[in-house]
Amino acid sequence: MQDLLKKIIEMDEEARKVEQQAKSEKIKSEEEVEQLREQIYNDYIARAKDRVEKNIAVEEARAQEYVKAYRERIDTAKRDMQTLYAENKEKWVDEIVKRALA
Repeated sequence: MQDLLKKIIEMDEEARKVEQQAKSEKIKSEEEVEQLREQIYNDYIARAKDRVEKNIAVEEARAQEYVKAYRERIDTAKRDMQTLYAENKEKWVDEIVKRALA
């Protein structure tokens, strides 16, 4: 009977050790999962920031090209208007005066 009781106590102690080991491994696994989650999140944020910075640079370049092209169109239109004015100012003044007095 003593041997049986001793065996039961040993088995109970062994079960408690296994249970404690399982709890420790569970906590360790949860910590590893949390660290991995944080690492994945940080990597994702870092890649997202890099993407945003690259997108900003691309969009700024596009905007500068658009502004450059727009300014060129404006300058061309301005030169065309100045050329037309230089060529036709006398006719236009005469026509405006003629219509105003008519």
